[in-house]
Amino acid sequence: MQRPAFAAALAALFLPAPAHATGGFECRPIKGPGPRITLAVPHAIAAQPFQAAIHEGRRMLVANRRPGDPIVIAQSWIDRQHLWLDLVDANGNRFEARLRARFQTKIKYPVAVGTLDRGGKTYRVRCIEA
Repeated sequence: MQRPAFAAALAALFLPAPAHATGGFECRPIKGPGPRITLAVPHAIAAQPFQAAIHEGRRMLVANRRPGDPIVIAQSWIDRQHLWLDLVDANGNRFEARLRARFQTKIKYPVAVGTLDRGGKTYRVRCIEA
């Protein structure tokens, strides 16, 4: 009776874990209140955010979720050193948020530190994998 359970446990040790298709980042002000940005990013070569949101208190503006969203991802860049994101209004007339962060290479987990420009203010932010 114990052999099937043992075989299943042994197989679980050697079988690869299921791959997660997406991941993301959350960027928050380092000190004090302010907007935060969340990003959904696929796990792939040259992956770019496919969805982003600006969170301000109870208000949330989502980009690239469905047609008619109030903001869109104008451009973005993620590599081993940088995490950059430009969010603009749906018509592309004004910036809603600009994120510029650099990954800290001496830290074990992906952490990026930089700035978030939103509403005429600049916030120092820390972005962590979410």
